[in-house]
Amino acid sequence: MSRVWREIADPKKHIDYMSTRNEGGVPVDASRDNLIEKWVYFADVCNFTFQFASTYQVQECKEYFLKSVHTSTREEGHDLEHYWHPWYSKLPKGINKGVKREKVVKALDNILSKWGNP
Repeated sequence: MSRVWREIADPKKHIDYMSTRNEGGVPVDASRDNLIEKWVYFADVCNFTFQFASTYQVQECKEYFLKSVHTSTREEGHDLEHYWHPWYSKLPKGINKGVKREKVVKALDNILSKWGNP
């Protein structure tokens, strides 16, 4: 069973893994206005917790998981730097196949239906 939730963005606690290729990600941006809340979205699926800094990232992840076949992750200029990989290269093995992939898509749909499409 998957679980989805959201929390108010806190740069000391939350990391944005999708907008950068840094191994440890970068801290999320806090809201610049006290009256506007910025959210971080989570999906705990198949013993892995996805963390998103925006619903745009949720949509991007959903589009990735909707594809059953993915292109090569090899890129020009990153031959020796093992930590310069995109976010989807760092997913656990097997999570983008079969039933697990369907569970991830369902959890991401749940986030988008609860808190809006981008």
